[in-house]
This record gives sequence, C-alpha cells and structure tokens, in this order.
Amino acid sequence: MVDIQTHKLVDMIESREESDVSAWLREYPGIRVVSRDGSRTYATAISAAHPWSIQISDRFHLIKGLNNYLTLALQKLFQGRIAIPVTEETRARRNIMLVGTAAQRIKLVKEMHKNGHAQSEICSILGASAKTIKKYIDISEKDIPAQKQTARGRQHQEAMDKLQKRAGMARTMHKGGATIIEITQKTGFTANTVRNYLADDFSSVNGHYGKQLAGKLSPFRAEVMGLKSDGLKFSEIYSVIKEKGYTGTQAAIRGFVSKERRIHQDLLSESVGTAELIDKKWLIRLLYQPIEKVKGITQIQFEAILSIYPLYKNILSIADGFKLVLKSKEPKTLGQWMARASALDLTELNSFIEGLKFDIDAVKNAIIYDYNNGLAEGFVNKIKVIKRIMYGRCKFTLLKNKCLLLNHFT
Repeated sequence: MVDIQTHKLVDMIESREESDVSAWLREYPGIRVVSRDGSRTYATAISAAHPWSIQISDRFHLIKGLNNYLTLALQKLFQGRIAIPVTEETRARRNIMLVGTAAQRIKLVKEMHKNGHAQSEICSILGASAKTIKKYIDISEKDIPAQKQTARGRQHQEAMDKLQKRAGMARTMHKGGATIIEITQKTGFTANTVRNYLADDFSSVNGHYGKQLAGKLSPFRAEVMGLKSDGLKFSEIYSVIKEKGYTGTQAAIRGFVSKERRIHQDLLSESVGTAELIDKKWLIRLLYQPIEKVKGITQIQFEAILSIYPLYKNILSIADGFKLVLKSKEPKTLGQWMARASALDLTELNSFIEGLKFDIDAVKNAIIYDYNNGLAEGFVNKIKVIKRIMYGRCKFTLLKNKCLLLNHFT
C-alpha cells in the first residue's frame, strides 16, 4: 500500500486471501481512492472494507490484459509465418543477392540477422539456402572479403593511373617554368592535351565509365532485373517483355543481366520464389510497439499484410482504439468501443470484454481519473531487490520492517 500524496510506503501484507486483505484494509479507515489491477479478489476485498471508496482499474494492466488476449487471438489466426507478395524492398534485397558482390551479400545478411530476423526468415526473404545464410552469418567482420574489381573496372583504373601520370608530368614541367610549347616538344603531347592537363578542373575519370548506354533493353531494365529476381528464366523474361515491345534477342538479355551484375559468374540457378514470408512474432509485436520500432517488418510489408488480412487490421484498430478510450476522459466511449470489439466475434476478445463488464465501474474510473499503480509498481521492484539481498532467509516480518525503515530514510 502506497500513499499517493506523500509517495511513501504505508504497509505491506503477506497474504492475497480476500478475508485477510479486507481485514487489513479496515485498519485504514481514511482510504477514499484505491488504484489496483483487475484482480477480483482485491475488488471484493476493497468493497467489503470500504464500500464508499472509489476503485480505479490501473490503465497499464488494462492495456496489458487486452494485448494478452489479442496475442492469443493472433496465435490462432496466424499458425506460423504468413506469405505476402514480394515487396519492392525485398525485391531490392534479392537483387543484391543476384547481382551484388560477395561483400555486399554478406553485409546484407548480417544486417538482417542483427535486426532480429531468424535464419529461416532471411532464407525466405532473400531466396537463399539455409547453408549459405548460416555461412554468411558466421563470417566475422574482419573476414568479409574486400570488394573485387571487375575486368572493366581494372582497365578503367589502369587508364586513370596512366592519365594521371601524364598530367602530373606536364604540371611538374609547367611549375618549373616550362611553357606549353616546350612541354609539347619534350613530351609529344598536343597543345590542347597539355592545356587540359593544366586546367584546374582536370579529372582523370572517363566520363563514359559506368554509364548505361541506351539500347533496346534500356526501357525494360527495371522489369528485367525484377523478373530475374523473382526467379524467371531468360526465355520467360523474353516472352514477357517481347509482348511489351522488345525487339531484341533473348541472348541480349543474358548479356544485359551479366553486365548489371558486374561479376564474371553464372547467374544463381536456384529460384527465389515469388512470395516472401513474415514471421508472426513481428505481427504480435505491433500490438506493443509502433511500426517504426519493429525492425523485423517494413512499412510496405505492413501495408501488404493489412490488405491481405483485414481481420488483423481490425485487431490493431481495436487495440489502438482502447488506448484512445482510456485517454479520452469520456466514459461513454467505453461502451462504443465494447460494441465495436464484440462485433469481431473473437472468443479471446469476448473474454476480455466480459472481464471489463464485471469491473465496469473501476474501468470507467480509470478513464475519468488520473490515478494509477505507478508508485506501487515502483515499490514492488524495490521490495524485490531487498528480498534478493536477504537471499530468501528470515520471515516476512523482517522484510516488511526493512522496507518500511528504508522508506523512512528516503
């Protein structure tokens, strides 16, 4: 028992029996308001000891109770993982598995695992084998291979080094007092080339490097990579884009994809599927946290789930609606919420509603008044610490005296 005005511990009782609690409360005739959890034993004991007192059901316990019942309902609704169409984010991840370097693939898998995804989830999202995913997760940061250059990349780097060396030679000579004519005579460079080397905005990078030249496949680039990410064969991709106006060959598609990958390997042979799986634990966690704080599911995935499972959308709406009711200061909104919740006809939710009806006055008082169990719960934590320090020895009387004494000096 905690005094809401002084924030001090008043007393402790060892028993949870109704008769004991009622007799204990009668020792304090000045009690006018009591904030408590939803225990029927406590409700009956308080009514017997102080029939005119105001009983208030703690809002935290109410929300926690609702979420517990809704969790049971979701456990029944979602037996395990649920399948949704591949989202753009997952498609992008699968493209990394298809066209990315080894370092990029490893970092992607490790990041997903760090964010709470189970290995089985990563397998389904990325379309990779369990063996590959485990291998990537087990690789230490220092063992992640450095990104390798492609042959085209090496050629470009060599050309840049050569050009930079030539420009450096011209700049050194010019700095030493040589004129452009003298530099051309000694190096064999043309006058325009020397002027380019000496210019402040000179760059050794080839302006055409890395650019995708326009071609027959250019308008279909995103679609080709997306279809390949979904596991379609080149012949199937060819059939799809041919109907949309592609006039090139099937072989060009293979070369196009290979160029996009920028690595000299064959495409992965295993299909990555056309759906992704979401673990139900992330759906349950959304009862307790907003989408921004749940790492295992994205906004796009969340919206896809809501469109496929309207009942889940209704369940989340009921959970959020109850929180708004408790903050509304309008007890009449509780009845409206109960009617809306009953319309879902969920056994678990109906059980929660029956519990509210039994304790309806205390629940309405929770909407009207600001009192809560916060102070009491804080003292419970302190008591648990003291109890552990005592290593379970001695009796309740000593624990009570230690807590009251500590309360006196704080």
